[in-house]
Formats: sequence, structure tokens, C-alpha cells
Amino acid sequence: MTQDNILKSFQATGVWPMDAEVILKRFYNTNSEQDEASRLGQHGDGDSWRELRKVFDAAVDNKARLEARRLEASLHSLQVQNELLHYENDGLLQAAKGQKKHKTKSKTMDLQRRKEYHGGAVFWSPRKLREARAREATKRHEAEREQLQKTHDRELKAAAKLYQKRQAAAAKVAQQHAAEERKMAKKAKAEELAAARALKKLQRDAATAQKSHDTSNTPKRKASHKAGNNTAKRRRVSRRGNGAVPAPATPPAPPKKTTRGRQIKTPTRFN
Repeated sequence: MTQDNILKSFQATGVWPMDAEVILKRFYNTNSEQDEASRLGQHGDGDSWRELRKVFDAAVDNKARLEARRLEASLHSLQVQNELLHYENDGLLQAAKGQKKHKTKSKTMDLQRRKEYHGGAVFWSPRKLREARAREATKRHEAEREQLQKTHDRELKAAAKLYQKRQAAAAKVAQQHAAEERKMAKKAKAEELAAARALKKLQRDAATAQKSHDTSNTPKRKASHKAGNNTAKRRRVSRRGNGAVPAPATPPAPPKKTTRGRQIKTPTRFN
């Protein structure tokens, strides 16, 4: 790389000798091209047919050719459609703006007219205007009072509804507690009755066992042995006496009893 090449590169970039126009010229050309493109792009959209016809005449030399006539007809048709679309778009924009605007409602004052008035023209005095304004203020205050009363009634209704709901919940809880208490009392009573029955059964079984034990330990009477002894005694007595002495009566047999100590009665036909 020689010294001349280095100096030429410095000169081409504007480093030495210092020259800013060397670089700025490049941007000047670009800006001019962009401006020209923007100016060309502005034609057609919103222009009339006369303006487009001037551009067409300047661009086309031989207008008698078939292609030139077709291009002219196409440009004219597109321009007409573009204008119609612009009109439609403007109408839609105006309609949308009209819908967005809130219409202010006009309110006529209540200017009361006297009954004896029969003329065509009407003149209202300042007193009538003051009376009308006073009536409007009274109506407004009444409306506000009614609105406040409605709000108060709604709040009272909501509070009453909440109170009823709480009372119903409390009553439900009380019913559940009462049901639980009744259930527990019934269960305790059933357990108490079962314990009493078990105790009675134990007492009855113990009494039965005691009676059985007493009955088994009672000695049996020997009737035959005692009867023999009594006979021997009677014989000895009769032998000792000189005369005949009648023998004593035989005692009745003891009554028969069951294992529980009850007396057994024998039917008369078996006696």
C-alpha cells in the first residue's frame, strides 16, 4: 500500500484535507430521492382526474396507442372508485362522531301560566322565573330525599335479612345441641337400665344358688328308724303295765318340698 493510495483514501473520506461535504453529499442524494418518492406517492390518493390526467400526459408520449388508452381508462375508473370510497369513509366517520357525542337533554322550566291569560305572546317576569327555579329546587330536593330514603330502606332490608340469617343459623345450632343432649341422655338412661337389669339378674342368680345350697345341706328324716323305736317304746310300755295301753298315733309325714323350698301338694285322688 503506497503513500498515494493512503492520501487518496484520506481525501475520499474527508479526513485530510478536512472536508465534511464529501460525506454529507451522500446523505443529500438520499434525501432528495426520498422527497421525490414521497411527492410521487402523494399523487393519486385524493387528487382529481384532471391532476392525474396531467401526470399521465407528461409520462406518456404516444397517447394513441392501445396500451395508453387502456391505462387511461383504468386510471379514470380507479380514481372514480377512490373518490366514492372517500365519500363513504367521510360519511361513516361523521356518523361515528355523532353517535359518540352525548346528547344533552333539554329541560323546560315549569313556568305556570295563569288561567285568565288568553293572549298569543307570553312574557315571563323575574318573579315567575324565581318561582319556577324554586319549584325546580323543591323537586330536586324531593328526588334526592326519595333516593336517600330508598337507599336507607335497602340498607334496612339487607340488615334485616342478615339478622334473620344469623337467627336461623343460631336456631339450627341450638337444635343440633338439643338433639345431641337428648341422644346422650337417652344413651345414659339405656346404660343405667341395662346395669340395673344386670344387677337384678346377679342378685336373683345368687339367691337361687344360696337356696340350692341350703336345700342340699338339710339332713333327711329317717322315718322307718323312728317308727321302729316308737314301736319298741310302745311295747315296753305295754309290757310294764298290767293293763292294755293304746299306742300313740303315728305323726304325719313331713311335707315334700322342691329344691327352691316350695311345698309340693299331692292331689287328693293319689292320697
